[in-house]
Amino acid sequence: MAIDKTAQHPADMYKILFSILSCVVFLLTSCAKPPVTKPEFALEQVSWWRAGLKADDLEFQGLAEAARQSMEYYKRLPADSSFVFGPIRVTAGDMVVTLQNLLLIVENTSLTPELKVEQIKNGFDIYRSVGSNGRGKVLFTGYYEPVLSCRRTADDTYKFPLYKRPDDILEIDLSQFGENFGKDRIFGRLNGKKVIPYFSRQEIDQQKQLAGKGLEVLWCADLVDIYTVQVQGSGKADLGNGEIVGILYDGQNGRPYRGIGRYLIDSGAIPKEKMSMPAIRDYLKANPEKLFDILHQNPSYVFFKVENKLAVGNINVPLTARRSIATDYRLFPKGALALIRTEKPVIAEDGTVKEWNAFTRFVMNQDTGGAIRGAGRVDLFWGQGKEAELSAGYMQQEGKLYFLLRKKEERNDSW
Repeated sequence: MAIDKTAQHPADMYKILFSILSCVVFLLTSCAKPPVTKPEFALEQVSWWRAGLKADDLEFQGLAEAARQSMEYYKRLPADSSFVFGPIRVTAGDMVVTLQNLLLIVENTSLTPELKVEQIKNGFDIYRSVGSNGRGKVLFTGYYEPVLSCRRTADDTYKFPLYKRPDDILEIDLSQFGENFGKDRIFGRLNGKKVIPYFSRQEIDQQKQLAGKGLEVLWCADLVDIYTVQVQGSGKADLGNGEIVGILYDGQNGRPYRGIGRYLIDSGAIPKEKMSMPAIRDYLKANPEKLFDILHQNPSYVFFKVENKLAVGNINVPLTARRSIATDYRLFPKGALALIRTEKPVIAEDGTVKEWNAFTRFVMNQDTGGAIRGAGRVDLFWGQGKEAELSAGYMQQEGKLYFLLRKKEERNDSW
């Protein structure tokens, strides 16, 4: 009887299939792009068809106000200051004209929202963020401007200090020490003749290393409120006598930012699918004995100044609710016109999320944040109030990020 040499034992077939699958996995993982660290690789020009824009979900309400704030920023700069849009570099003058062209469309009352969208498509080029995976994957979160209950002097209720920036913080620009250090900055303090890391959150809150040094600008009723405003970057303080003052970012201790949400998930305190800022608040309220241990998982500490001003971003202009975003300032052009595509929560009367709605929206890139790093992160500013707090707290959705410039033939690009 002849033997069929092409026949294979079942075990051999499994080995072959396993080898094929291993090769596929290797090819997929080997094709994964490393994180983007240079702005010239953070954006790529795409077609408007790829962006999938059909409408601005707010029908352009508030966009002109936000655009004018960015224009003020650009006008403060030398006209030849450069901004990087992926493979091209443009000037501050180009950025001003881009926004002027936008305003001509947005503020034209004879145009319907649909016609405004079409004119923007016809007059602007669009660039997509490569995202965290090289293919445009972006995680969207939200932030808002909290209102804290505080007083100017301490008592049994208002006993948690809000600190201003200490004078002994050293800021060191490592780029001045050679190319091997890149563009990093570190923060520390002197210990004799040595520079050591500045005090951590635990050293400040629990060991009270800054107490009694005249750094307390306000006294607040809730330590979690202070932590919240540190994460958000700015807020308001209600002083109880009808006076409300602004709490504005005034630097930080230079320690790495570590979100306590991840710690609570890893420790089993809150399931991943239920993680949100409201869930964190509820857990801390129900477990006050764990408060310090949980907050101290994030060693980063933010300092504030008290002024009667609006919340401002990293380009020092007021933020516009639902129109301002925060991105990594090292990768994306400050103040620029952008387009986001993601999902927003619909809040029920009991404060839970009723549903998620997909949307697209024009925004302005006017802020940054300690946790907003890389080409795959965006923080959307929701403004003030309970709805803003809940929407920002729940938002953790994937989407796409794009930036806009007036058409190429109208610019003088350089590199």
